[in-house]
Amino acid sequence: MTPREAAGSSGKYVPKHGPRAGRAEPAPAAVPPGAPIAHPLVAQAAQVKAELCAQDAQWGTSGWTRRRFLAGAGMAGVAALGTQLVTTRVAYGATPDATSKAKNTLITIFLRGAADGLGILVPATTALGIDYLHRVRPTLVPATANLLPLSGTAGWALNKAMAPLMPFWNTGELSFVPAVSSPGITRSHFQAQQYVEHGGSDTATTGWLDRVLTQLGPGTTFRALAEGSALPVSMSGNQKKLAINSLKSFTFPAWSGIAAQTEAAVAALYRGHGGTIDEDVADTLAALGTAAKAEAKAGVQNGAVYPSGDFGTAMADLATLLRAEVGLQVATVDVGGWDTHTDEVHDLNQALTATAATLAAFLTDLGPTRRKRVTVVVVTEFGRRVMANASGGTDHGHGSVMWLLGGGVAGKQVHGRWSPLSDASLDQGDVPGLNDAFSVLGELAQKRLGVGSLSAVFPGHKLTTLGVATA
Repeated sequence: MTPREAAGSSGKYVPKHGPRAGRAEPAPAAVPPGAPIAHPLVAQAAQVKAELCAQDAQWGTSGWTRRRFLAGAGMAGVAALGTQLVTTRVAYGATPDATSKAKNTLITIFLRGAADGLGILVPATTALGIDYLHRVRPTLVPATANLLPLSGTAGWALNKAMAPLMPFWNTGELSFVPAVSSPGITRSHFQAQQYVEHGGSDTATTGWLDRVLTQLGPGTTFRALAEGSALPVSMSGNQKKLAINSLKSFTFPAWSGIAAQTEAAVAALYRGHGGTIDEDVADTLAALGTAAKAEAKAGVQNGAVYPSGDFGTAMADLATLLRAEVGLQVATVDVGGWDTHTDEVHDLNQALTATAATLAAFLTDLGPTRRKRVTVVVVTEFGRRVMANASGGTDHGHGSVMWLLGGGVAGKQVHGRWSPLSDASLDQGDVPGLNDAFSVLGELAQKRLGVGSLSAVFPGHKLTTLGVATA
């Protein structure tokens, strides 16, 4: 039974197998007249504690079995713990060897909704195609005053909303890859996101990051983390990882007066019982303990200021965990709001402003030394049409742009191939996919995480090294 099965759709624990499956809770004992009435959970916790003491004294004696104990011990706290059983068989091991590439972390930020690459990284010279853009999307091309030229790139510029990231361009910790896509991607959000996250397949049952974890081998409880409401497709599979809403909410859910006793009771209920739920409870409690220690030391450093919102919270949490050295190797965060069919100038600039400020805060928070071991890649499912639509926006297209930030990035460069924009160079009205997304992701996995062969990570794809990263 998986933890999500344990939690159920309501988030409460419902036993499906084992000695308590299908059993009704015992009726509460009668309270003598005039006696104080304790809360039922307090009474249940006291009962569990008493029976655990009896277990410790009598374990192994004739006629005593784990099944018999579980049948009468009660389930105080287990229903609450169910809301935290969001693991997928978490790993629990030693801290990675500081001399190995296990010390590095790859964070994937997915811009859900298909970000317009041409509105982010602008081909700002005639040679690159700016004249063509002025003709087919005149209201969407940022004015020269709203462009940030990228020195050394022969004409590329950033949307001014990306200004918070410019210091990292100057330090060589930022680069881009334009015209990114893959031949198997359609203009359907669902298909394209699934295809990218499955690593180039419409039929795969595991995600590309799950297969990366297979190559890396065992790690710590926090070696793979998804922060958000659900585990992304890129992490689907049998490898072990955690999914949390936030560090602050990832706590043992019980009233402070009985939290410690309830947690101890739950841990004892499942010790030595065997089976998947036994492992998940023990490992989840261990993960809760690690998170609590990290959260106790949380605090933004180096003057960083995170924008409000879920993305800012997620990146601040990742900075906290990275400083706590919990063995984090891969992490994912989703950012929505990039489907700009109408009023793109406003919506795209608003999204870029918040996203750039959050990523800048994250890198600043880590500081120049710690972020050398952290690489961030920003991806989206596909780009937008080159021509503007009648609603001041753009419709679903093909090639977009990937962002690379942090340590190990071959920075201050626009990598890969590019064809100057013209009617003849477009792919059915779209930016062509000249640079394969999986080539970029594969190079990061090899050079930053130490993955060997990529044939099992991106099966069936012929990958090309673009030189986007250093070992």
